[in-house]
Amino acid sequence: MHRAVDHKKVKRETREDVIHFTFSASGTGKKHERYWTAKEFARLDGATEGDRVVFPFLLDANAKKRTEGRFSMDAIEGTEFKGVGDKAALQAVVEEKAKQLKKKVPEKQVEIFVVHQNIIRYMFMRLMQFDTTAWLNFGGGNCTMTQLRIKRTGDVSCDFFGDHGSMMPVSHYTFNKSPDV
Repeated sequence: MHRAVDHKKVKRETREDVIHFTFSASGTGKKHERYWTAKEFARLDGATEGDRVVFPFLLDANAKKRTEGRFSMDAIEGTEFKGVGDKAALQAVVEEKAKQLKKKVPEKQVEIFVVHQNIIRYMFMRLMQFDTTAWLNFGGGNCTMTQLRIKRTGDVSCDFFGDHGSMMPVSHYTFNKSPDV
């Protein structure tokens, strides 16, 4: 279980921390779409030519390698930016978009696992950052519910563990015929 998104496995187009940029190659007019963070965009060197900002290179789709050529900015997040004359103005717009992305509150996400109680105990121990070798010290029967909440800060809280949701005695919801139940 992870407390955060593994950005190495998520496609850039679906990441929530990137901004959509559209460039066009000078001469050919071929469109180049990129999804970068504000820091990755800041690595570009832009120069003013007339009413446009021209870049001598672009970073590849993963923002690792340089693609040489002459490229001009067309749009940021679908908003056209023809007529913006300097890189500082573009950078200010990008920083503002990045601030807006940080302000977004993620939607509530619920994941339901239907698994054996041993796995629930082990996952509980991992998420609560307890020693996982002590998972057998926890009770909880099969067909019970455990609810853990992972907050934006990464904190984990347990709302209930091994709850069966009724007031019946244990003997009514288990197949265990032991006299101590």
